[in-house]
Amino acid sequence: MLNATELLRKGQIDLIWTKYCGFLDLDIKEFMEIQERLLLEQVELIYKSEIGRKLLPKIPTNMDEFRQIAPITSYEDYEMYFDEKRENELSNEVYIWAHTSGRSGRLKWIPYTKDAYMRLGERVMAGVILAAARYKGEFRFREKDVLVYNTPPRPYISGVALRALSEQFNFQFVPPLEETEEMEFQERIVKGFDIGLKTGIDVLGSMSAVLVKMGEQFAEGAKTTKLSANILHPKVAFRLLRGLIRSKIEKRAMLPKDLWRVKALPTGGMDTSIYKDIITYYWGLTPYEQYGSTEEGSIATQAWNKKGMTFFPDAAFLEFIPEEEWSKWRLDSTYIPNTVLLDEVVPNKRYEVVITNFYGKPLCRYRMHDIIIFTALEDKETGIKLPQMSFVSRSDGFIDLAGFTGLIDEKIVWQSIVNTGIPYEDWAMRKEFRDNKPFLHLYIEPKEAVDQGTIRVKVDECLKILNPFYSDYEAMIDNNPLQVTVLSPGSFNAYMRNQQSSGADLAHLKPPHMNASDETIDILLGNNGVRETS
Repeated sequence: MLNATELLRKGQIDLIWTKYCGFLDLDIKEFMEIQERLLLEQVELIYKSEIGRKLLPKIPTNMDEFRQIAPITSYEDYEMYFDEKRENELSNEVYIWAHTSGRSGRLKWIPYTKDAYMRLGERVMAGVILAAARYKGEFRFREKDVLVYNTPPRPYISGVALRALSEQFNFQFVPPLEETEEMEFQERIVKGFDIGLKTGIDVLGSMSAVLVKMGEQFAEGAKTTKLSANILHPKVAFRLLRGLIRSKIEKRAMLPKDLWRVKALPTGGMDTSIYKDIITYYWGLTPYEQYGSTEEGSIATQAWNKKGMTFFPDAAFLEFIPEEEWSKWRLDSTYIPNTVLLDEVVPNKRYEVVITNFYGKPLCRYRMHDIIIFTALEDKETGIKLPQMSFVSRSDGFIDLAGFTGLIDEKIVWQSIVNTGIPYEDWAMRKEFRDNKPFLHLYIEPKEAVDQGTIRVKVDECLKILNPFYSDYEAMIDNNPLQVTVLSPGSFNAYMRNQQSSGADLAHLKPPHMNASDETIDILLGNNGVRETS
C-alpha cells in the first residue's frame, strides 16, 4: 500500500487516516481476531528456526494452545543468539539490529526483519499524525515539514524508529539523519534548535526532560541572550522579535512557544505525564505519548485527545500478568505467572506486559518487566472501544516498604516530589534499614537552598495523598518512614561525568531513580561529601 507521502500527493487524506489510525475504530472482538491471525502466522515462521523449535514443541493452532505450550521467556533465553548476531539461526533475514542497555551495562540487541521495520515506521507515523490531530480524521502535515529531534541515534530504537518513519513521510529531519549519528547528544540538541530558528519547527520529538530544561532556560535567561551570527540572520531576527513582542504583551519572560508554533510534540518516558502541564506552559502544546520498547518499538499510543493510550493490534501478541501473579514471582523466582489477554483485563488494576513478536522477529512470550494500569475499558470521549492504558513503572522499580503498604512505584515518588513545588536537579530513592527497621531514603539535589526537614515534610505529605497505604503505615508505626539526604549542587552532574569517564553507555549516565545500588549512592555521597539524614 502507498505510504503517507504518496497518498498525500494523490489527495487521499481519508486513506492516510485509515491506513495509520484506522485501528482506533476496532472493537475488542476485532482486535483479538487480528491478534490471533498474526500470532498463528508468526508461530509458523519462528518454528522454522532453532530458537523457535526450542521454545515450541509443536505449532499451536490457537491462542490458548500457544499459551499452554510456550514458556515465558526473558532476554537470557536469546542472549547467545543476539549478542553474537547469529543470524543464520533466526527464522527470517535480519534487516537491522537495535539495542538498548541491560541492567549490568551490557547491551541488549534485538533483530528487526524488513517487514517488522516497515511496520514500526507505520506505527510511529500513526503517533505523529495523532500528536498533531485536533479531531478524528485530521492530517495536518505538508511535504518537507520540519521535524526536529533530540533522541539517541541508531542503533538505539529511537534512531531506528526515525529511519523507519522516513520511509513513510518525507519530513525535513533536523539535523539531517545522515549527520546526526556522528554528533554528540548535546551537539545534536543545539544544532536542532539552531536550525529551527531559521526554518521553524513543525514536529518536535524529544525526551520530556529536555523540553522542561529548555523551557526553564528560556524563563530564567532569555533576557541575557547575546547577539551571534545566527541571530543576525533575517529569519532568526524576525522570529526572535516576534517572540519578544508576544512575551511582552503577556508580561513574562520569552518562552519557546513564543518562537515556535509546533504542530506535534511527541515525547517519551513516564515523566511526560508528570511534566505535562509545565511542558504545555513552556511550549504551548500538550505533549503526546507513545509506549514502546527496543524489543518491539511502538506498542501503544494516545489518540487525538492525548489522554489514555491504546494498544496497536499488529505490534505484537499481547499478554498481561496480573498484579497478584507478578507479586508471587517477586517472592519466588521459580514461580510461573499466569496471564490474561486484552479482552480479559479489568480497570484500575496493574499488569506486567508480555509480548510475542510478529513479522518473523524471534521473541516469544517475552517478559517486558513493564507495569501498566488500565484506566478504562473504552474512551467515551473519542468513541474508542478498546481498553485505555497508562505506563506505571518497571516491575523491578518498586519499593515494598512493608507487606501491607502496597508497592511504592517510581511514578508516585516522582509525582510527589514534583507536587512539592521544590525545584530540584534529580533524585534517587531506595529502602534502607536502621536498627532492623525499614525506611524510605530520598537522596535529592535541590536547585536552591532548602533544608532537609522541609523537603521531608512536603514529600511525606504528597506521598500520603498519592498512596493511602503509605499513610496507613506511618500511622501504624507512629513514625515518619521517610529520611532525606540533601546532595550539594553538581552531585548528579558529577555522577554523570564519572560514568562518562568510565566508559558507561548512554543509558547508564544517570543513576536509577529507584533502588540504586550501594555503589551508586556512594558516588553521589562522595560528590556530596556529607552523609546526613533527617
